[in-house]
Amino acid sequence: MKKALLGLFICIFFAGSVLVAKRTEVLEKPIDLAKYKFPKVNGNIVKACSYADVTGENLILLTETDFVTKTDKYENEVRSKELFAYRYLVKKGGAHKQVWRVTDFVRDCDLDGMTVSFIADAFRVTDLNKNGEAEIWMAYILNCAGDPGPMDMKIIMYEGGKKYAVRGTTRSAVSENNYAGGEYTLDAAFASGPAVFTAFAKELWEKYKNQY
Repeated sequence: MKKALLGLFICIFFAGSVLVAKRTEVLEKPIDLAKYKFPKVNGNIVKACSYADVTGENLILLTETDFVTKTDKYENEVRSKELFAYRYLVKKGGAHKQVWRVTDFVRDCDLDGMTVSFIADAFRVTDLNKNGEAEIWMAYILNCAGDPGPMDMKIIMYEGGKKYAVRGTTRSAVSENNYAGGEYTLDAAFASGPAVFTAFAKELWEKYKNQY
């Protein structure tokens, strides 16, 4: 992507739609996926995002593994699943240099209620502090439970090599007209970062805490 387009972010969705985000504005535009040479990653690619900022052209890949089922030492059937997020700097000729990787998982779950999944609509590429370097936002759910109720939820954001995290639970109905969960904690990185990051993290959490 040409340098004149720095700050213009193109997000590719494998469902067939494309988002172009500048700061927090989102528009749709078609793109030819065949032009991208994706590096080998763990799991199945569920979403990809290409963007250009002051660092150059970058590629984001979100992946999820299949459920893996096995029998534990107590002869119980247990399941595991992992998710990953990768950022690659795209070099001349299409070579990819990995900049960072996020990984999380649920392992050896022996309960029926298991969820390990990105919240697709919560993905964002922004430049909230307008310094020309993109912020990458992703949210996901981790759950291993036997009964309905709040599930572990995380929002992870990277600006450059600095990681920001929000951790808490979804807000869920536990009985008629009775809800639980929805609380969260911002890690220490937000305290030392721009106030606009904290405000946007809270906005994302409130928007997606009820999705599951």
